[in-house]
Parts: sequence; structure tokens; C-alpha cells
Amino acid sequence: MASPKGSILLTGSNGGIGIGFVIKFLQSPYAVTHSAIYAVRDPAKATDLKTALEKAPKAHKYVLLPVDLTSQESIRSFAAEVNSRIASGAISPISALILNAGVQDTAKEYFTNDGFERTFFVNYLANFLLTILILQSMDKEHGRIIYTGSTGTDIWWSINGANFSNEEQKKNIVTSPEKMAKGIEEFPDGNVGKTGHRRYALSKILMEAWMYELQRRLNADPTLSNISVLGHDPGWIGGTSLVRNSETPVKIAFSVLKVLALFTWMFSPNPMIRTPGKNGKFLLAVCFDREKFGEYPKALYVDGGVLYKTVPEANDEKLQKELWEKSLVFARVKEGETVLKGWK
Repeated sequence: MASPKGSILLTGSNGGIGIGFVIKFLQSPYAVTHSAIYAVRDPAKATDLKTALEKAPKAHKYVLLPVDLTSQESIRSFAAEVNSRIASGAISPISALILNAGVQDTAKEYFTNDGFERTFFVNYLANFLLTILILQSMDKEHGRIIYTGSTGTDIWWSINGANFSNEEQKKNIVTSPEKMAKGIEEFPDGNVGKTGHRRYALSKILMEAWMYELQRRLNADPTLSNISVLGHDPGWIGGTSLVRNSETPVKIAFSVLKVLALFTWMFSPNPMIRTPGKNGKFLLAVCFDREKFGEYPKALYVDGGVLYKTVPEANDEKLQKELWEKSLVFARVKEGETVLKGWK
């Protein structure tokens, strides 16, 4: 399955954003020059992905691998499989690691088997663990690690204000890593829907903080210093599986967005409301374009197709460092599990 130029690894491959990217990827020259690892919870149920792959170029080489992103054991098993295949030469080093899988629980709260609030675990800790485990398989010259961000991180934006019952919730959305990992808020309001939205926003804020800390540590490692970490905000995309665990009004709203996205391109080349396909085109550029974002686009946040900024809550270096250190404990990372120098 070796590819002459590299490979990609995509989580959330069977979801709306993932499918939008896959379609654009398969239509690009990269589908021939790069093989692909499509990560899904259950390959047998990845029907949308399989349908998209029916239109893949004959030269496109790929594999579907299972991973349960609520399980540390599954993540470790998946990472070991990826590392083994790349070490053997069956798959080329990863040019783009796309951390796209995510959940938003607004109808009911869920916890993982080891006690972590599920949104925190899937949207943040799973990405933290998976990344450090497979750094050894990254393209050391131009590799890029891209995570899916969200407009939800801007908690002071009036539209997102509907998810907060008072100003104190906004001021204290970031608490201790231990409390955030368990879904404990300083000012809870008992509203499951609003709490779910706040937990989702928080998970994406933590990813922004993680981006800076990971990039700082990669820069300090002579072997991995050419790897870039980026965030990509998909904007508002209707019809994705993100809201599968949401209340009915949210599902209806996202269905409306799916229709509106067909027309927003008439008014802006970079609208907030996007189709999965248009977002896929943007994401493809974030993965491979060396002119628009530079050869080494380190710690950049991209909104659709333009550079943007991270939120103030994520820019605190003290938070970035503490979150990293506690995440190592949460994920039970041991000596020898990562090639990153100075990982502790």
C-alpha cells in the first residue's frame, strides 16, 4: 500500500465534515500521490464513507481501521496498528493527521468507562493521546496535524451567549483540568442542553490551548521541529452527525443550515454557513497548501479559508502547560509511548 509522497489519517471519516473532505480529497491529485487511513468507529457501518470511496481513483490506496475514541485501550491499539503499518513501509509517513471526530451531547450527558465526561474525552483527550502516540509515524519534514475547531469557542459572541445562564459561567468556563475532565462547572444551572453546548465550547477551547503547547514542544525537538499544528474552523455546517445526540430543536436548526449553505456562497467567498463539500475544499488546502499558509504553518488557526485568531481563554500559557501535564496523567502516558523529546 506504499505511496510515493505520503499519507493522510482522518478521524470522523464517516461524518458530514469527514465525508465532505474525503470527496474533495478523492477529486484532487493527492488521492493518487497519498494513501489514506480512514478511522471509523465500525467499518461495517461506515456506509457513507464507502459510498464516497466508490468514486475514488483506481490508483487510490486506502484502509479503513476501527477505533473507539471513548476508549484509551482502543486508541492505543489503533495507534499501534498505524505505527506498525508505517514502520513496515506498507503505508508512507503521515503528511496530514486530521483530528476531525467529535461529539456534542446536549440531550443527555455521557461519561466514559473510566469516568471522564464524554465531550472532554472525545473532543480533547482522545486527540491528545492519539497524536503523541503516532508522532513517530508523521512526515518529519512537512507533516501537519490539523484539528477541527469551532465558532463555539467565542463565548463572548452574542449568538453563543444563549448557551450561558449568567456572566459568571463565561468568566469561569475554564477551571481546573480535573474539574473539566469530569464535566464539573463552577456555576452549574441544571440545564442539560445549555450544559452540553458549554462543554462542547470548552473542549474546543482546550484544543486551541493544546495546539500552542504541542507546537512549542515539537519546536524544541530537533527531529520533530518541522511538524506544524493547526486548527481549522469549519463554520456552521448543517446535516452533519455532530448533532446526533442533540435535542430536537438543534437538529431542526442544523437541517435549516444545510439548505442555507447552498446559497451563502453568493454573498461571500468565505461564509460562516458552509456545505461539507465547500469546507472540504478549505480543509484540503490546510492539509497541503504550502503557498497560502507557508511551508511550515505553525500554530495557526484557520477559519474556512482565511487566517483567524484563537480565543483569549486558550492563549494562557499557564493553562497550556498545566493542561498538558494533567493530560499525561489522565491518559496514563508512560515512558516509551511517544518519540517526543521533553514530553513530560
